[in-house]
This record gives sequence, C-alpha cells and structure tokens, in this order.
Amino acid sequence: MRMKIIHICLSFSLFTFLLAACMPSRAPAPALTPITLQLLWNHNASSAGFYAADQNGYYAQEGLKINFIEGGAAVDLLSPLLNGTAQFGIASADTLPLARSEDKPVCAIATIFRRSPIVFVSPADSGISRPQDFARKTIRITPQVVVTLHTMMEKVGISSSQYTEVNLQSDLKTFESGQASVWSIYLNNFGVTLQQAGFKLNVIYPDDYGVHFYGDTIFTTDDLIARNPDLVLRFLRATLKGYTFAVENPDAAAQMVSKYNVQADTKLETLKLLSSLPLINTGEDHIGWMKPEIWAGMEKTLVEQGMVTKPLDVTQVYTMQFLEEIYK
Repeated sequence: MRMKIIHICLSFSLFTFLLAACMPSRAPAPALTPITLQLLWNHNASSAGFYAADQNGYYAQEGLKINFIEGGAAVDLLSPLLNGTAQFGIASADTLPLARSEDKPVCAIATIFRRSPIVFVSPADSGISRPQDFARKTIRITPQVVVTLHTMMEKVGISSSQYTEVNLQSDLKTFESGQASVWSIYLNNFGVTLQQAGFKLNVIYPDDYGVHFYGDTIFTTDDLIARNPDLVLRFLRATLKGYTFAVENPDAAAQMVSKYNVQADTKLETLKLLSSLPLINTGEDHIGWMKPEIWAGMEKTLVEQGMVTKPLDVTQVYTMQFLEEIYK
C-alpha cells in the first residue's frame, strides 16, 4: 500500500513537470520607458489629467513610466527640455512663439486650457467691472499676464501710462489690504481661494474683449518629434485619456493630487478642478485640440506688443500631427 502511494505521488510529480514543460514560458514584462514632464506650477488640480493618466495606468499601458518636475513662477520651463532633463513640458501658450523667435526649437503638441484661466478681478462694490474702469487704478500683475493685460487695455483704448502696475504676493491678506484695486489672477486657482474665503468679486474676462489666448499647453522639442514620434504619440494619447477621465470624474481626479502633494486640501483641489472644466472641455472639437487661427492671433499680438521682433513662421510653433492621429 505504501509503495502504491509513493508510485502515485511520483506519477503526479512527473505529470506536473511535463505539464509545466509543455506550457509556453511567460516572457518577462517589457521594461517601461522612463519619461519626465516639467510641470508649469507645483502639484495641484491643474495637472489632474496627468495624475489620472499615471495612477490609472494609462502611461503604463503605453509602455511609459512618468516622472514629474514641479514648476513655479521663477522656474525656467524650457531649459529642462532643451538640455534633455525632461522630454515634455507645460507652459503658457504665448511662451512658445517667444521661444521660437529666440531660436529655441520647442513645439506645442496639445493645449490643456483651450480658454485662458487668466482673469482680472475687483471687489464687487468697487465699481470696477470692465477694462475701461482700470484707468488711474493700481493693477496687481505677474510676468505671465503682462501681454494679456496690455493687449486687452489697448483694445479698449487705454495705454499703459494710464494705470499703475504692481507685483504683489498672492495671498488673502494682501488682497484684502487694498494695495491694488484690480488683481490679475488665475480663475481656477486663486480665484477659487478668494471665493471660498467669502470675497464677492467682479470678474473681467479678457476673452470678452478680443484677447483669445490659449492657457496651459503641452510642448516638446523638434528633436524628439523627429527622432521618436511614437514616444510623443504614446505620451499624448495617455495624457488625453487622463484628462478625459478628469473631466468625467472630477472628484476622483482631484483626490489624486494628494499623492504628489501630501498637504493638498482635497476639497479645495476639487473646486479648482471643477472651475477648470469649462476651460478644458469647451464643447468645441476635442480635449487638447488646437486651432491655427488662435495661434496666428497670439503671434500677431506678440508682434504688436513688440515682444516678437523678427519674422516667425507660426506654423512651426505647434503641430497637429499627434492630435489628428489620436482623434482620427
């Protein structure tokens, strides 16, 4: 009986060995290609689509592993791409024609904010509700909004000599102090903070006065587009999938910010993302889509403002190659 049991066990072991030998060997999963994205700001809800693409595995599905570098007002956003530290970046759209005019070979591949989040606000009881009311007032600005302000004011016939520009810290106490009558802010960031703090505001949209600028825009280098277009395509495809998720699931996407910024107020980040949705998903075309006439208008404005002083082929500033492939 004992020999019979031993025979059965040996037979089963042999069967298991033979079965394993006949099964096709499972190849190890291919290593993910590391890529780095230079963010425009610190970790917050404006980048929720990238976080969704990361945490939902969309980058991994494309064979990519992403690393984020935080940005900020004083961060050089172009150098990391030009020196190879990063493969992709986010910048305000008007940064890119300026860069091309300085022979920096960067190129937009999609626009996150198809409407600019830059607005001008004043207290609701200030009587300042349109650009014409800015005359003889003090306006808080940052370098990122100068072109927008000057263009809007010129369109309503007011020169920069008729108002005062100041650079103030972006916080509630400074806003309440009255050091500036008008503030340039990002509607989906400090605008949410002000509203949550109970401030009643007049909001002036440059878009209502003929200033049609794109906001946060994804860009890369001419070299990467020429050398590895498949990498660019896979990155953008995963990213747009992430932003689609963020538009459809803003609460879940906003929660993802805390993985990268442990101090993030998830309730506030959710409100910021909700205020961003009309800028991202405008109801026209597709998420990320770009229009030639908007780029041409931005370039024309930069020339008029004296910021672009040499001939520039604006069609080299952006490419529709990857958006058209993804959305075909």
